[in-house]
Amino acid sequence: MEDESMLIMLIQQYSSKFGITFSSKAMEDEDTKQKAMLLMMQAISGQRGPVTDEDLEL
Repeated sequence: MEDESMLIMLIQQYSSKFGITFSSKAMEDEDTKQKAMLLMMQAISGQRGPVTDEDLEL
């Protein structure tokens, strides 16, 4: 449950800055979800731009 609440907070923070920029399909596969979380953290910290479906190979 703790992981889920962290994911929700991360998505809220990301979407407030960039909006929703990638498909919700990313959250269906565990590997893709982990990659999405890493890319969202990088985007929030200014290390990269918004995350796209192409970044996640969707």
